[in-house]
Amino acid sequence: MSVTNGSAALMPEPADEHEAAKAEEARLQAMYAEEFLVFTENSYHIVERGLRAWCFDRELVEDALHEAYLQGRVQWPKIRDYVEPAGWIVIVARNKILNEQSRRQREAAGAPENLPPVPQPGPADAWEAQDLLRGWLHQLPPRHAEVFQMDREGFSNEDIARLLGLADISVRSYKAAAKSRLRQLAEAAGFVHPDTGRRPGGAHGPR
Repeated sequence: MSVTNGSAALMPEPADEHEAAKAEEARLQAMYAEEFLVFTENSYHIVERGLRAWCFDRELVEDALHEAYLQGRVQWPKIRDYVEPAGWIVIVARNKILNEQSRRQREAAGAPENLPPVPQPGPADAWEAQDLLRGWLHQLPPRHAEVFQMDREGFSNEDIARLLGLADISVRSYKAAAKSRLRQLAEAAGFVHPDTGRRPGGAHGPR
């Protein structure tokens, strides 16, 4: 006990301060855990859809998401104040996917079975069409391909901009550039454009 200005004032003992700090830390951790659980439940499927629109390897996406959310839980006291915490998860998961894809490519470098396929005159079915599209998307800048695929999955420009941290005008620009480049790749592979009927080799194509 100490006397200040002639009156008695109770001063907390060091042990009491330590206990109070521990209690406050426990309260904050419980609050963060509850917040992150709600955040995960509300964001997981949205983030998963966006990543699977960009990467077709379901297992790779799930592994990257698992690691990203584990990292997000540790960083939650910081990212909880971000305008869009889900965007942070997207970036972390996307980087993990890119790193894993790069690792696999290094391991597979030079293998004969990994030579690019010879373009076919037309997709035999929907599966073949999807395979062709995947190959063409890999020839686009990664961000262009990501925006294009998220658009195909039904995400609005506003959703894409928010999740990827882009300006709305950038989303529109990337989407238009992706469509233009995909059209060129399709024509170069011998597919007729439905609007023009044009094939590679001139205005009317080879005869």
